[in-house]
Amino acid sequence: MDREELVAYVRSHGDGVLSTLGADGSPQAAYLPITATDAGELVLDARTSSRKVANLRRDPRVAVVIGGRDGTTLQCEGLADLPDGADRDACARAYLDAFPQFATSLAEPEIVLLRIRLTWARYGDYRPGISSSREVDLGVAIRRVRPDDWRSARALRLEALQDEAAGIAFLETYERASAEPDAFYRGRTERAAAGDDVAQFVAIDGAAWVGSVTVIAQRAGFLDYHGRPVGRSRAAVVGVYVRGEQRGSGLIDRLLEETARWARDLGFDELTLGVHAENARAQGAYRRAGFVPSGVTFASSIGPELEMVRHL
Repeated sequence: MDREELVAYVRSHGDGVLSTLGADGSPQAAYLPITATDAGELVLDARTSSRKVANLRRDPRVAVVIGGRDGTTLQCEGLADLPDGADRDACARAYLDAFPQFATSLAEPEIVLLRIRLTWARYGDYRPGISSSREVDLGVAIRRVRPDDWRSARALRLEALQDEAAGIAFLETYERASAEPDAFYRGRTERAAAGDDVAQFVAIDGAAWVGSVTVIAQRAGFLDYHGRPVGRSRAAVVGVYVRGEQRGSGLIDRLLEETARWARDLGFDELTLGVHAENARAQGAYRRAGFVPSGVTFASSIGPELEMVRHL
């Protein structure tokens, strides 16, 4: 199943079970109408006073199960938000195409639309004589780098450092990075390809690298990459970059979810990152992915930064 087939499956079924996380971490489920946008985002509505809305405002991680009655199922995981502006308009069109009978209620101020950007999905077919399941191709593959990826990793890094926001996004400059020898990038990529100290995850669309994020293990008693003492062990996200044509697609959510999985597998209960105080675009993306300001601010080589944290 690919993304187009996923969209058709969701639309043909029209309902499912949504699970959110309560304040104490316990799962809370609800059965409700669900549809999908052409981009593969799940869309549903809810009352602002509902517990599902309160839950996702606190923690955007959700799970959805669609199907079952005909012996097939679609299991999904993703990050939910309440879209506004043009994003909400697009979700509203998809929702009303599927459920025109809800046009009146959707106009009510206490009704909001929920959008779920998928980070993982699996289709299962358990009809008589069939027993199979497979992951859904969401369009862009995400994996950890391999040692021989250093040329592609170098090219994407240099591209990122020429982005219009690079001056408030990265501690490294294009001039310095472009002057580094091949051995530097070989070593960096080898370290990020294996082990429990650092990992780089990349998004690949066909043959093109379109995004990357790196996560570093920060253990208590050592210094972080800013030279500050680490008070408690955690994992730190750095080097986040997604190509312009992929921004808004949910790809950054999928990349950050991979870093979260890596960190959880190592026993960390917290992801952290530093973001420039004036980098509103990045702050918005991190908030949608479940990060919140910790209250810590500091000065780095690129100016004032604030710390954001996501609990795992």
